Amino acid sequence: MNHELAADSEARLPSCHAPRTPPRIDRRFFVRYHTLLMAIALGAMYANLPVYLYVLDTRLLPKFIYFGIFAFIAPLMIIRWQALCDYLVSPFALWALLLFFLNMIHLAGFPASADVGGAAFMDIHAEARRSLIATRAQYILFALFLGFVAYISPTRMYLRIMFVMMAVVPCAVIVDFADPGLLYPVDLTGAVLGRAAAMFINPNLAGEAILHIVVLGFAVLARRYRMPLFLLAGVAILTTFSRAAIIAWMALLGLFIYKRTLPKSAVVSLAIAIAILLVFIGSFETYISSREEFEDAATNILSRLNFFSSFTFDDDSSEERAGVIQAGWELFLQNPLFGSGAGATHFWRHRGSTHNQLLLLAAEYGVLGILLWGWMLIMLCKSSFFSDRGLRYAMAFLFAFMSLFTHQMLDAASYWLATFALVCAMPGSAPTGPLPPRPRQRMARLR
Repeated sequence: MNHELAADSEARLPSCHAPRTPPRIDRRFFVRYHTLLMAIALGAMYANLPVYLYVLDTRLLPKFIYFGIFAFIAPLMIIRWQALCDYLVSPFALWALLLFFLNMIHLAGFPASADVGGAAFMDIHAEARRSLIATRAQYILFALFLGFVAYISPTRMYLRIMFVMMAVVPCAVIVDFADPGLLYPVDLTGAVLGRAAAMFINPNLAGEAILHIVVLGFAVLARRYRMPLFLLAGVAILTTFSRAAIIAWMALLGLFIYKRTLPKSAVVSLAIAIAILLVFIGSFETYISSREEFEDAATNILSRLNFFSSFTFDDDSSEERAGVIQAGWELFLQNPLFGSGAGATHFWRHRGSTHNQLLLLAAEYGVLGILLWGWMLIMLCKSSFFSDRGLRYAMAFLFAFMSLFTHQMLDAASYWLATFALVCAMPGSAPTGPLPPRPRQRMARLR
């Protein structure tokens, strides 16, 4: 009897030889993995490292960095395949997939060579256009993958990389203005003498990227620390002499003060900054004229500065933009329903493209391109990525406003697609404060 009781009680006790439940996955590893992966990807894209490294060494093709990042994204797509299925029917994923397949259709229907008399002759312009369409499709596909990582990331601690970017990128642009040729050869294709660009080579891209970095950085930066970095961004943007970026910076300043994204003291700082600018604007023009390395570009730079006092467009860039805008509109009217095909505005008789993203989408994709532009604007306006409405409106404003001055959102300016992926691919939960919880607090929540 005693033996039976002992056997019964032993059966009730856990045995060291009994099978155990599998250990719970250590979520701390995945938090660190997501954070490190996203920080590296965003740091590379918002600093334009893929293109900049290629400029320094043509053996370092930009695709190497993108493919390397994708190699670390791929395991997440396999492990979280159910989340991937949910993500692929989200608004941003559908937008990206539609744009990707649209480019694939245009690519498939566009011949790269012609058969003349039984011999195949390669059309160099046609091959270049096919290459542009394929590259654009790859950028869109990469943004789709990046959005998936943002979609499943348990925290947004990766945005802290923007603390570094808010200091490094503007300082690099200022250094480029102070010492042209230090960061890249001044005779490089795409560079503009006298206008700073740092790793972006093109000064307009540098100004746009700084604005993106500021808005994303404010999402994880306490309000009392924002004004000094915003002023630093303004100084850097001024050295790019990009009128669109300068106007956008001033508009964001007013919006941030109105929405209290910046503290009330920002009004005082703004008044001081404007007073200093008015006092030293004449000295600054004299300084530009006295720089020997700026001699060939002084006229264009001074014309850009005069715009803010006379509001006249009398420089060569403004005249070129007016011409290509008219040409882009005429191209849209020729085929408003389906457009003239991807890449059409890059390979025409004009030197540059439309300098207008909305017009480019309309001319190349027709009415569907206009709908894609409007769809993105709606997603940015309704995004819950930012807890601060001022930042949400700022990002939507940047997209709508800068669309009037740039045509590279889907091409070389990959930070635009990265921003779309971050802001629009979120599942719908906004952070409760400017900073994410501390790691220990976050780990406790995950457990």
